[in-house]
Amino acid sequence: METDRRKTKRSQGDQFMRQALATLRGIEKLSKGEVVDYTEYYVDLVAMKDRLGRRHEDHKLGEWFCVTIESIGSNIENLLKKQSVPRLVKITKAGRNKRSQEAIHTSIGWEAEEPRVGKNYRLFKEDGGVFHSAQVTEVTSDCFQTQNSLYRIEVLP
Repeated sequence: METDRRKTKRSQGDQFMRQALATLRGIEKLSKGEVVDYTEYYVDLVAMKDRLGRRHEDHKLGEWFCVTIESIGSNIENLLKKQSVPRLVKITKAGRNKRSQEAIHTSIGWEAEEPRVGKNYRLFKEDGGVFHSAQVTEVTSDCFQTQNSLYRIEVLP
C-alpha cells in the first residue's frame, strides 16, 4: 500500500508541507549567519497556501502559518543587522600615502565598527588599549585613509 501511495499525485497539503520545510531550512541557515534569501522560498509558500484544501479552516491555517514564518524570518534578519559581531583585525599604519610600503606600526584587536568616511575609527586592542584614528577620508576593501595616514586592514580568522 505504501508504494501505491508514492505513485499517486501528491496532495496540495503534502506539497505545502514540503515547501514549508524548504522555507524553514532557509530561515535556519539565515539564523546561523549564512547569507540566504529565504523570501524566494516564502513567495512559493504563499502561492501554495491559496490551493491548500477546500475548507475555510485550511485556508486560514495556511495564512496564519505564512504570516508567522514571514515574521520569524524578518525578526531574524533584523536581529542579525543589529547584532553585528566585531571583526578581529590587524591594522598596519603604512605611512602617509598609498605609495608608501613601509609598516610604521601594527595593532591587533576588535573593531568598534568598520571604517566609515567622516567618522573616527576605533579598535579595541588585545592588550587592553584603544586605538583611535583621525577622521577617515577614504575607505577601500583593504585599507582606509585619514588626513595624515594610511592604514591597511587584514581581517583575522
